Amino acid sequence: MLCKIADLLVQVPESGGMQQRCQKYAFDGDKTADIIISEAQYRPDNWPGLSGNDVCYMESGAQFHLQLMRYNGIMLHASAVAVDGKAYLFSGPSGTGKSTHTRLWQQTFGERAQVFNDDKPALRRMDGKWYAYGTPWCGKDGINLNMRVPLAGICFLKQAKENSIVRLTNKEAVYRVFSQTLHRFYRQENLDLMLSHVDKLVREVPVFELHNLPEPAAAQLSYETMCKAAQEVEG
Repeated sequence: MLCKIADLLVQVPESGGMQQRCQKYAFDGDKTADIIISEAQYRPDNWPGLSGNDVCYMESGAQFHLQLMRYNGIMLHASAVAVDGKAYLFSGPSGTGKSTHTRLWQQTFGERAQVFNDDKPALRRMDGKWYAYGTPWCGKDGINLNMRVPLAGICFLKQAKENSIVRLTNKEAVYRVFSQTLHRFYRQENLDLMLSHVDKLVREVPVFELHNLPEPAAAQLSYETMCKAAQEVEG
């Protein structure tokens, strides 16, 4: 199945439920794919206990991410929301409330807020700017939109008894971002490429940590802080 994902043509095997997942991204044409995902290279032994469909989901996503790096891109384990034409990503280990926080953005900002990926958005640097994309790798709830949005900020979530937000240093941000990407590589050159992308990302896009309660005030705080930082970057 030929798809257009993150402004790249991607050949995705239709098996394992991927045809349904990729319907929004289907490309009608006979152009050559930039990325080819090979079902023959799936490694089910790496995912003991997962269903066949889940193995296809995980393995196809891993192959896409590995090849995406050749096109100045990475995938980040995050929930992505767009407000007023800018993308804001919320990341962190499972259970930190990423989906809850983006739902609070929808509650706070209404129709201005669109959650366009709830698990693994793609990020690409093109013409000196970073963009976030919806992808078919969008988690168990299937929340995704086929759209590209300029990336304004990334925020790592931490549950707390009161709301506060702080901008991370580049060193702190590299560690946080890298920990939420595909980072087990068999080749040193792939690791070096990933680190290069992450280093450039955190130098060009503001990265924060939000200590928060699951309440609209946390959404308002993160939006106002990240929006202001993005405006300062733009000058």
